[in-house]
Amino acid sequence: MERYLTDLFIASAEDQHLRAPRWMIRTYLSLFGPPLAKSLRIDMVKGFLRGQDLRGKRILDVGCGIGDLAFMLSRRGAEVIGVELDPAKVASANQIAEKWHFDHVRFIAADVAHLEAMGLGQFDAVFCLALLEHVPDDIGLLRQIQALLRPGGLFVMDVPNAKRKTIAEVEEADGHQRPGYIFEEVPDLLANAGLHVTKQRTMDPWGLIYYWWAASRPGSKRERWLYTALAPVFLPLIRVTSVISKRPGTELCFMAVKD
Repeated sequence: MERYLTDLFIASAEDQHLRAPRWMIRTYLSLFGPPLAKSLRIDMVKGFLRGQDLRGKRILDVGCGIGDLAFMLSRRGAEVIGVELDPAKVASANQIAEKWHFDHVRFIAADVAHLEAMGLGQFDAVFCLALLEHVPDDIGLLRQIQALLRPGGLFVMDVPNAKRKTIAEVEEADGHQRPGYIFEEVPDLLANAGLHVTKQRTMDPWGLIYYWWAASRPGSKRERWLYTALAPVFLPLIRVTSVISKRPGTELCFMAVKD
């Protein structure tokens, strides 16, 4: 794993109160990679972007979280702006961008519900991973995103499957406004915002993320530790089962273009 990503995930681990020596976290990351379900979303995004030339493109990462996707896109030559509500995550991401000389990525602490008022300009592509389910006015946000895209611009979105099994404690902690979306209905939702779906993909057809969380004892003091310890088992299993079975899984990902 690149050293800047290691720094990024160490900062994230500390933010989530995973108290462990840095050498231990570095060793874990070098052996297994980040213990996050977001790794699966990044897998799908990378598949969509295969063959795409991002050099010189202006890209917006809406709800960028700790910034790992934004850094990945910047490494491919894009000029990236990440918008995130959590100021601590933004400060950490900007510090790492400065430390590792990422001159074409910056992070802004702001509410994505007011994207159009930020004066960010127009973009060649917008990414929105694991965010829409948190937003009260989802169609309103999609229409703001569409307005920020140049004609023919790309939009990549990941959302949870509304039909997946969920754990109440996890859903409450995540602050979901809705349980998710139905795979077959998402193209119509995006069409209502002026976005035409060109590619779609899902992961975790067997719902293993549910069992990963359940085995982590959500709500307990050991939740984060167990979740991290189980990641090297569940992440490879989810990737394998996603190849074997093509039915809609826990994670739904779509690429669309502006009409």
